[in-house]
Amino acid sequence: MSKVNWTKEQQDAIYEKGSNILVAAAAGSGKTAVLVERIINKIIQDKVDIDKLLVVTFTNSAAAEMRERVLNAIYKKLEENPEDVNLQRQITLLNKASICTIDSFCLEVVRNNFYELQNVSPNFRIADTTEIELLKQEAIEDIFEEKYETEDEDFTRLINVYTSYRDDTPLKDLVLKIHSYIQSNPFPQKWLAEKIEMFNLQDKLEEDFSQTPWGEILLQEVKEELIDDIGMLEKVEEDLSYEPDLEKFYQTVRSDIEQLENLKNNLDNWDKAYEIALTLKFVTWPRQKVESEVKDSAKDTRDEVKKKLAKVLDKILICNSQEANQDIYDMYGILKKLKDLILTFEKEFTKRKREKNMVDFSDIEHFALEILLNAEEVAKKYQEKFQEIAIDEYQDSNLVQEYILTAISKNNNIFMVGDVKQSIYKFRQAMPELFLGKYENYQKKEERKPEEDLKIQLFKNFRSRQKVLQFTNLIFEDIMSKVLGDIDYNQEEFLNLGASYRRMWTKRKNRNSCH
Repeated sequence: MSKVNWTKEQQDAIYEKGSNILVAAAAGSGKTAVLVERIINKIIQDKVDIDKLLVVTFTNSAAAEMRERVLNAIYKKLEENPEDVNLQRQITLLNKASICTIDSFCLEVVRNNFYELQNVSPNFRIADTTEIELLKQEAIEDIFEEKYETEDEDFTRLINVYTSYRDDTPLKDLVLKIHSYIQSNPFPQKWLAEKIEMFNLQDKLEEDFSQTPWGEILLQEVKEELIDDIGMLEKVEEDLSYEPDLEKFYQTVRSDIEQLENLKNNLDNWDKAYEIALTLKFVTWPRQKVESEVKDSAKDTRDEVKKKLAKVLDKILICNSQEANQDIYDMYGILKKLKDLILTFEKEFTKRKREKNMVDFSDIEHFALEILLNAEEVAKKYQEKFQEIAIDEYQDSNLVQEYILTAISKNNNIFMVGDVKQSIYKFRQAMPELFLGKYENYQKKEERKPEEDLKIQLFKNFRSRQKVLQFTNLIFEDIMSKVLGDIDYNQEEFLNLGASYRRMWTKRKNRNSCH
């Protein structure tokens, strides 16, 4: 059997231990093979039984594939050493090994420790998606009907704000959407209350709006637009500078750039930026008759910049700080009423699930978290059982799952594999921010102290040719940034060639010529 030539980074991912480890594994870098080899190494070298490892995958099919690959790897090792009793034992233990989805693990925690929960029957069943959606619709419809009959004033105000007199569907959809979203938080009701309290600016109406979360986000949007516009005008300015007859046009564009730079440099103060935006005026394009394609192209670009910038400024810098703060505060009362309606729905929805003795997967996660946080002996049992917790596709984890797996860890035995560039499940409340936080704070092997958590980068691609990788890097270097994609796609993030296809083709030709 041919021996695998692991790269230095892959070897680190396989053999390093003693701390939490984050493996940033780009596409085609062999992350699954590395994870399987790490498990086999734990079994053979560290003498850790397979059922003492918790391997969390994203889907049931991924869990089944991982289990199969581990089994095949054990069989291959047995071919080399048929008398190895330890390996023979692992085949038996693999049947009860915890290689599963996070939902499956949480279900095991709840089933085995249901007595730690209140008002939860031990023989509950997990409802399918259709049942849950029907139950949600029934609950929201009945709540709205009751509110109409009692002529609830708070409810009437919400109807007036969020709906038309003919259709209350937008408000229903909003309640359901927010309720679904907050379930990815470990403490949904607390999180919702805290977020709504952020709108309570009663004592901050005179403060600069740029210091609020909303002002910061809005000014960042203005800044991004200005950076783009200035870049376009600077290119025009350079083109105009090569033709002396276009000096007036050059000076006009220079004036535009100076105005936009002035606005960009004052975006740390909302009122100052507002005043500059009010007085911002592009000077008239010179009427000098000069036949020049450069001049015509420059005017077209300038007109495009003016149109783009006006679109942004006319929707953002439209009032001063006091007016903006007042608008936010005016929403506070509305949002408190919306919160009460969401909590009413949560209570009714939960009651109906209990009546039918059914739960959904969100319930299972929160039940498991409640058990592990409130029953220390249960959490300690899992901490003692699992020598390592390995998480595949870590970029798609959410905060509830993070709390659960941290609660059963030893604080230095979590092995996480993923690639934030492949995170596509934010719509299902995945939080790539968890990956990014560790990616920025964990240290590379050559830079870390012994007690610090470790970051390993697997950026060699064994799946594609050099030209494919170069093109991929070129495209994503241009379009991926902290703002779009959560990460700066620079040379440190590039996909690098891991396999020489020319050498592989030569070997194949030589092999075929022997027949």
